[in-house]
Amino acid sequence: MGQQIEVNIADLVGAGYGAFFRYKGRYRVCKGSRASKKSKTTALWYIHNIIKHPAANLLVVRKVERTLRNSCFADLCWAMKRLKVEPWFKVTTSPMEIIYKPTGQKILFRGLDDPLKITSIAVEHGCLCWVWINLFRFTL
Repeated sequence: MGQQIEVNIADLVGAGYGAFFRYKGRYRVCKGSRASKKSKTTALWYIHNIIKHPAANLLVVRKVERTLRNSCFADLCWAMKRLKVEPWFKVTTSPMEIIYKPTGQKILFRGLDDPLKITSIAVEHGCLCWVWINLFRFTL
C-alpha cells in the first residue's frame, strides 16, 4: 500500500509451474499428485493478480464449504505471507472472505453442497473476474 516489496516469484512458485504462472489463456488447469504444490502455486497467482488488477474479484468454490477453511483459504493466507503483503489484506472467518484493503476487492468462498449459496453473488467494487474451482478425485 504505497510501498514497494521485492519478492522473486520464481523462487516461490517452484519448478515446473513457471508456465502456469505466465499462461495468458482463459482457462487454467493445474494437475498433479498429492503435495505437488498445485494449490500453493494457484494461491500465489491469485494474490499476485488481485493486487495487479484493481477491479478483479475472486470466488473460490469447493464441493463442500466446510472444507474450504483448511484448504484454499489457508493457502491464500499462506500466499499473502510468502508475498509479504499480509498487512494489505483483511481476513475474516465469519463470513469467510479476504478483502484487499486499498481497493475493497474481495475473495469470496462458497461450497457447491448448496446450489443457492452461489446464486446472485455480487461484489461492491469491480467485477467477479475469476473462479477457483478446487476439485479433488480419489481413485483406488
